[in-house]
Amino acid sequence: MTLLGANALAEKETRAAPYDPLAPHYDAFINAPGYEDWLAVLLRLAAEHGLNGGLALDVGCGTGRSVAALIAAGFEASGVDPSQGMLEAARERLGGGVELGVSTLPEPLPIGPKLDLITAFNDVLNYVAPESLNKSMGVLADRLRPGGLLLFDANTPLTYTTFFGASHVRDAGERFFVWESHVPDGPTHHADLHVFVADADEPGAWTRSVSHHVQHLHPHARIVEALHAAGLELLETRGARDDGGLDLVTDEATHIKRIYLTRLP
Repeated sequence: MTLLGANALAEKETRAAPYDPLAPHYDAFINAPGYEDWLAVLLRLAAEHGLNGGLALDVGCGTGRSVAALIAAGFEASGVDPSQGMLEAARERLGGGVELGVSTLPEPLPIGPKLDLITAFNDVLNYVAPESLNKSMGVLADRLRPGGLLLFDANTPLTYTTFFGASHVRDAGERFFVWESHVPDGPTHHADLHVFVADADEPGAWTRSVSHHVQHLHPHARIVEALHAAGLELLETRGARDDGGLDLVTDEATHIKRIYLTRLP
């Protein structure tokens, strides 16, 4: 079954595709060996509401780890991402049998059948500007079947006062990362991620690539407002700790993310 239709290509190094230069290094930067286990926990939230398979779409699929988790959980899954570089990495991971396409919120998703589940993990909604949040939720809701679920995360203020809001350096062997945080502009946060890779042809030399990240803090009440405007029903929220644990109640002094499970009635 074809889940995705044709769509335009994203341009490299636009605000919509900051991950193009980062794509070859993304998994090393994230450095999350337990990520698949965390995804399995999130997908169990959908199972608790009666969804154990069907058609699924991962929005902002990156290098394909979330799509792989959906497939492992029994879904017929596809993925979209604004970055061609990330999609190339996803194709290497997933093979040619999984449909992948270019798409950037708040633009409409590629045309396809109504979906049982849409996921959007790893700050996807935080890259959406506040004035585009309602439209983006509407775009996601438009692809769901009645009773279909939308499962996504959103950063809390703690993320922007800790990891995103501080500059730091991390050594990863043959490469190292410099996260350069800039002064926030209200709810909008800016950072540059510099990746230095050892030059194999010139000992002692390094090559540098940089990706520019612009994220927006969406308060919980604003997200709920956007969900309601899109006709989505909020089923539950969970608080995600930095160690990956989930709690039933969100405390923004403790949790770096809120996890949202919603349904189209």
